[in-house]
Amino acid sequence: MRIMTFLVLLFTVTTSYACTTWLASGRITVDGRPILHKNRDVGINDQEYHYVDNGGIPFIGQTYGNHENGEYWAGLNAVGFAIENSNSYNLERGPFRNGFGAGADDGWVQALALATCRTVDDFEELLDSLNEGGRTHNSNYGVIDAFGGAAMFETAGYSFTRFDADDTPDGFIVRSNYSYSGRGLNNRSNNWGPFRHDRAYDLMKEAVDNNELSVEYMFRHIVRDFCIDDYNPYEDGLVNNNVLIGKGLNRINRSTTRTVVIVQGVQNEHNPSDAIMWIMSGNQMGSIPVPLWVRAGSVPEEVDGEDGSRLCNIAIELSDYVHINNMIDTQKLINQDGTGLWDYIFPLEDLIFAKTRAFVNSRRFDYDNLETFQNSVAAQVCDSLEAWRPFFDKTERPLRRIMPLNEPMTVLSVSSAYQLVELTKNSTQIFDMLGRRISTQQVPFLSNGVYYFVINDNIKRVLIVR
Repeated sequence: MRIMTFLVLLFTVTTSYACTTWLASGRITVDGRPILHKNRDVGINDQEYHYVDNGGIPFIGQTYGNHENGEYWAGLNAVGFAIENSNSYNLERGPFRNGFGAGADDGWVQALALATCRTVDDFEELLDSLNEGGRTHNSNYGVIDAFGGAAMFETAGYSFTRFDADDTPDGFIVRSNYSYSGRGLNNRSNNWGPFRHDRAYDLMKEAVDNNELSVEYMFRHIVRDFCIDDYNPYEDGLVNNNVLIGKGLNRINRSTTRTVVIVQGVQNEHNPSDAIMWIMSGNQMGSIPVPLWVRAGSVPEEVDGEDGSRLCNIAIELSDYVHINNMIDTQKLINQDGTGLWDYIFPLEDLIFAKTRAFVNSRRFDYDNLETFQNSVAAQVCDSLEAWRPFFDKTERPLRRIMPLNEPMTVLSVSSAYQLVELTKNSTQIFDMLGRRISTQQVPFLSNGVYYFVINDNIKRVLIVR
């Protein structure tokens, strides 16, 4: 049991830096259930999920690893109310210079909402009660409930604006790090995430138009998307893609994305115990969704263990494998030989979704079995991810970074340990062809082959022949 107090909204130094979020009304999803989503982008790798029952409404909340002071940045409660948020950088300032890392209260607002709110209207009343004293953090809060409610609240220091999904032409709402009710919409600042917003909107719109909008679709085609503003790696199919994808902070799937939450709500006035909180930890490049139910009364130790989240740690390691200095090597994900990480992960992911559907639709379904089922799925996911091993890749691929396409990458030939040591005197990171980081202590002893040396943010491909 997690214990926390809601007597005051205390201050903290932690905050969510930049996130991409969206929500959808049940009228546009394939199963009629509303969906709430958040890609959480922060600087801290370790992320956990807690079951909280402190006398209020029980809930599952997302927070930092070993973070015990009661802040949560997304969650689902026992009556089917769910919430998430993203920073907003174009609203009026609140008290205390609107914090953003110094006194941010968004984690406390969401914890309070999860423990007390049953409906979207309840959350509006909560925000209204906080207007007089003021909020220290400008946020876009997305919420859904078990009564057909799905809305986005753009909250400034002393005011907020509500947008209901059912009142929009599309039936869904997307936000990155700015608010529609804020200033500067005709000249959106890059740190607001305009490309992430527009890309997510286009992908959601395409899914709705094709009657494909589901939790499965979101995880496969939107959550992991790494299209950038001047290059679309999906045009010719990922299996044929042969470049490294840069601009790690501009993609939906950012290099700083540490966890993903998708809440699959329930149809209007259906049993809120059926709502599912699908979660990924560590970065979605190397993770598989795990279903959680508040009615289970706990979360698996794989997402909240004594030594942190096992799922998170595994996903971090696998994500590091496909990244080279915040760039994605697509051939390590999907390739013509079928040896990529996603070649292995996606069939397992399909199995988890099919297994969950069969479980909840079984005539023998029993809520008392929820805890056992989610625990077995979490263990299966972690065991399967740990079992994967990469194949050595001998191909050299052209590099794509924030540079002109015709700018060549420096290629060096090194014939002695002395030359290698000289290369590492500046600010250097070294990676092998599998994208595994190599320590500078190992450099003099590297075997012959091709390596990437990232020196003062310039990448040199080094051929070692001795």
